[in-house]
Amino acid sequence: MTGIFGSSNHKPYEGSIIGNSFNITRIIGYRNSFLPIIKGSIKKDFGETEVNVKMRLHPFVLVFMFIWCGGVGFGFLALLTSSIGKGTFEPTILIPLAMLLFGYGLTTGGFKYESIKSRKYLAELFEAEIKI
Repeated sequence: MTGIFGSSNHKPYEGSIIGNSFNITRIIGYRNSFLPIIKGSIKKDFGETEVNVKMRLHPFVLVFMFIWCGGVGFGFLALLTSSIGKGTFEPTILIPLAMLLFGYGLTTGGFKYESIKSRKYLAELFEAEIKI
């Protein structure tokens, strides 16, 4: 079946399975740098199958955000100590603080949006509750 935006028959995930573990990512038709990398393992205990799932940011995105937030945080602390030393409040202090909060919100929001979708899909696929 083909719609306005292309085929609706696509695979929802891509990745690899090695032994009893898997490493997958969701296939999306848009750009989201905060798309979770999903790693999981399958264990059999007392006749029940247990699937452990971990969702993480891509290592490059994690390192980039750590450096970016560290630089902005350092700028905030530098402006704050300068302002305290002068004994005045300067509104420019709020700029790096807002950038820091924006970066955190963007990262958390983008990751949570995708991880909730993956969690629901995997719960239906495995017919189980996904514990992260």
